[in-house]
Amino acid sequence: MTQIKKQETLLRSRSDGSFFLEEGLGVSSIFDSFLREAITLTHADLGGIFSTTESANIRQISGRNERELIEAAHWAFSQSGKDLLLEKGKTPPWAKSPSNYPLLVCRLKVDDLDSSLKANRASYAVLVLQGKTTADRFSKTDFELLRTTCKTVGRLLKESHVSGDASLVTLSLLATTQLVLEAAQAKRQSERFDFLLTEVIRVSGLINSSLDLSQLLEAIMLSSKTVFRTEACSVLLLDESKEYLYFHTVLGEKSEAVTKMQVPVGKGVAGLVVRERKPMIINDAQNDDRVYKEVDKASQFTTRNIMAAPLVANDEVIGVIEAINTVDREKFTGEDLELFLSFSGTSALAIQKTGLLQNLENANKDLRKKVSELESLFDLSQAVSLSTNRLGLVRKSIRLIIRELDASVAGIFLYSLSKENFINCAYYDGETEKIDRVLEEEISGTQVLSSIMEGLPVLKRDILDQPFPHELDRRYLKGSYIIVPLFLSSGEPYGALTVADRRDKLSYQDSDFRLLQTMASQFTKGFEAFRLRTEMLEKKAIQQEMEITRKIQQNILPSEKVFHSNFDLGILSVPAKDVSGDFYDYYQYSDGQYSFLIADVSGKSLPAALFMAMSSSIIRTLARNHDLSPEEILRQGNELIFEDSHFGMFVTAFFIHYNPSLFTIEYASAGHNDQVWIKEDGSYELLKGQGPPLGVIPTAKYKGGNFTVKPGDIFVLYTDGAVEEKDAQGNEFGLERMIEEIRSRRHLPAQKIVEELYATIRSFSSGKEPFDDFTVLLLKYNNDFQFFRTFDANTGQIPIFREFIYDAIKVRNLPDFLRDDILLAGDEAATNIVMHGYKDTLLRNPKFDCKIRFTEDSITIVLTDSGKGFDRTNVKDPSIEENLSGKRKGGFGVYLIETLMDVVDYKMEEGRNILTLQKFFR
Repeated sequence: MTQIKKQETLLRSRSDGSFFLEEGLGVSSIFDSFLREAITLTHADLGGIFSTTESANIRQISGRNERELIEAAHWAFSQSGKDLLLEKGKTPPWAKSPSNYPLLVCRLKVDDLDSSLKANRASYAVLVLQGKTTADRFSKTDFELLRTTCKTVGRLLKESHVSGDASLVTLSLLATTQLVLEAAQAKRQSERFDFLLTEVIRVSGLINSSLDLSQLLEAIMLSSKTVFRTEACSVLLLDESKEYLYFHTVLGEKSEAVTKMQVPVGKGVAGLVVRERKPMIINDAQNDDRVYKEVDKASQFTTRNIMAAPLVANDEVIGVIEAINTVDREKFTGEDLELFLSFSGTSALAIQKTGLLQNLENANKDLRKKVSELESLFDLSQAVSLSTNRLGLVRKSIRLIIRELDASVAGIFLYSLSKENFINCAYYDGETEKIDRVLEEEISGTQVLSSIMEGLPVLKRDILDQPFPHELDRRYLKGSYIIVPLFLSSGEPYGALTVADRRDKLSYQDSDFRLLQTMASQFTKGFEAFRLRTEMLEKKAIQQEMEITRKIQQNILPSEKVFHSNFDLGILSVPAKDVSGDFYDYYQYSDGQYSFLIADVSGKSLPAALFMAMSSSIIRTLARNHDLSPEEILRQGNELIFEDSHFGMFVTAFFIHYNPSLFTIEYASAGHNDQVWIKEDGSYELLKGQGPPLGVIPTAKYKGGNFTVKPGDIFVLYTDGAVEEKDAQGNEFGLERMIEEIRSRRHLPAQKIVEELYATIRSFSSGKEPFDDFTVLLLKYNNDFQFFRTFDANTGQIPIFREFIYDAIKVRNLPDFLRDDILLAGDEAATNIVMHGYKDTLLRNPKFDCKIRFTEDSITIVLTDSGKGFDRTNVKDPSIEENLSGKRKGGFGVYLIETLMDVVDYKMEEGRNILTLQKFFR
């Protein structure tokens, strides 16, 4: 009989076909080694391997006897048990609360047993690993490696069961387990190197392609956080002063709080790394004084360990890169630092490259912005120059402002030029255009109106809407906004420009504020140009009105006329403004008598000029009636002027009538200043009348006077502008000075006297603008003939000539026989000139002149003609007999003239006949 050898296997079977591990040193040594390798591979904190007994109870084969591990093993052998990779903070299937550790569960089982065997009976051992509290999870790669290792160990244990040789299987299992785990470790490292190479290639690609520094550094930080398995990463850069480090890029839960921090150079890990230009690892951060604790306080973050390296570009430290808090291991190693330095070099290159590119891009962006701003300013200047009205300027300007400042809404607010206390509002949001006018009181208290009135600009950066109480502010001041008041060149605020609610939802900045101020300045130039143009047009219209009024005045005033009488007329009227309130008039009646008027209207400028035109027309019309006395002319003139007088305007006037035949002047005054009669001996007399100015009261009485002038006398009619002008010290020119200036020039022609008087007054006032209108009318009497007239040498003019003489002598109240003698002698003399003097001559339009001079007791008539020479000696005395017999005709005319007149003189001078007739009144 053959002896059957007893099987000594590590894996035992039960009656139901399931398996369990035997108890003994062999099994323990195998799984102790397995557990050590598994913990090393995964960097687990602790672990255990569990199996079941023959009676299906749980027993521990290797590792720690911890409650959490035992609970995991019980679940793995249960009906729902399976391999498990659990993150920290997740709730295990067997528990009711989250785990404080990451967990890993792998089962050893027989895969090719009877299919009727229940799933939980196929497992005969369980590996349970517990991670560190500082780590969130086990690596998925480690989990897959352990599952593969458990499958390999399971196959070896099955071989021991089949062969029955436990010793050989034990040795093989020990060697194989270690080889599998080492292979798994090698595979893990290979995969990690592949990952690192992939990351390096990916980051290098980003460096070559990315132009955004923040985006690039964030990608580097993500890669660094993943590669070095850390909770956070950050990049700190030196500021321009190189005294502080600021957090440019931070990845982690508290990144927002950290980015607001500044770290002084020389303080903390980052500050020391910059100063020393050397990398640094600190694995016990809470107990190391070199760590800058202020960052942890601000972020409420606990730094356990930290790895930092300087960022060096062109041999200059520009910042620091940091990796903070390892996830699945206790500390940073030298290998980590060696690899981390490659990231610091990469980051430095990235910062240098993208910084330069970004600076270039920013410069190009600024340049494009400046070009755009210049284009907009040019467009605005074009709008200013090409707009034909203010409305066109507003519409073009507001659209340019919206375009350049990227505003959703903009407004232009202007004080109304045409209506006081009104504000013009122009609104445009890129789609809707509205122009409105509101009362200033209706928008009182708004931010817009306050900014205009106070002249204060506003820049609001906050993009949140403010709860303004007034609808106008809510419409125009949305989100971030700018208000720029508009000022005239005089410094007076006249409106405002507003922009609000950027389309990109960013805040307005100082550069936007300055641009809007520049555009406001351009807009103001256009506005002032329109205002100036409007004022010029208005002024031009006023000037045209003034010019028309001035021409009306000129037409109202009498045209220059040569008077053939015994006075020399000088007159000058100079308005203080464009038009005058003074006026004058003179008129020669058909009988050779004269009237003169001077007047001064109250007030200045255009109203006075219009009132003057009306008043002068009334008085002139009345003065043409030769039958009215000066007093009556003023009385009737007052009634008519009062009817048309408005706003309390009135006119003072002095009216005179001169009768050359009697040498008398009649006068009357309507509230006018005293006029001056300068006598031939140098003395003078002031002439005044009684009666109010014209137009003050509806009815008034006027009383004047009369006097007789002599050759050498001067009569002066003037307005107060001739005496009230003042010098620099406030001294008045005065009436006495005016009289003296006239007396000293009495040897000059009347017009010359008046002109020199005006020049003297202007010199006295030192060339200042005249205080009042200047008007002087001066009559200088001489010994010339009082009457002079030229007649055509034809028989039709004889009756007119006779009437001329009659008008001259009728006021002398001569006896009828004297008057008839004079008229008959004159008539005969004129007839002789017409009928005989120009007979058989070839002269075209023959004429003769007549001059009349009165004295107190005589009249002298001088007739002058250019006819045939008259020789009195050739004229025989008349003979009635010869006329009756027909021997000769005529001869009685000369005899008659010589008989009727007291003196008859015949003379020829320079080819002209001169006949002088004189009659004495006795």
